[in-house]
Amino acid sequence: MNEKSIMQITDEITQMLLKKNADYGGASFDLGLNGNMVHLWDKVSRYKTLIGCDKKDPNFESIEDTLKDIIGYAIIGLHILKNDEIKNKIYG
Repeated sequence: MNEKSIMQITDEITQMLLKKNADYGGASFDLGLNGNMVHLWDKVSRYKTLIGCDKKDPNFESIEDTLKDIIGYAIIGLHILKNDEIKNKIYG
């Protein structure tokens, strides 16, 4: 692991988030941190299932896709948290 390999992954995640946000219109933000936690829980459950599965070729998303979604939802959670902090500072 080095800076270049990390940047390659984070660049892919950035592009994925921008494309999904364009498709979904920011729906991941609608339910706040609680909704974000549910999305993360679903993805972690999916990851657990994929890791424990003997099937090497799942019908839908792969382990790689699932890990990227987990990272994406974590970033969305940080955005929600920061937006909440900004609102609290402005509106008290």
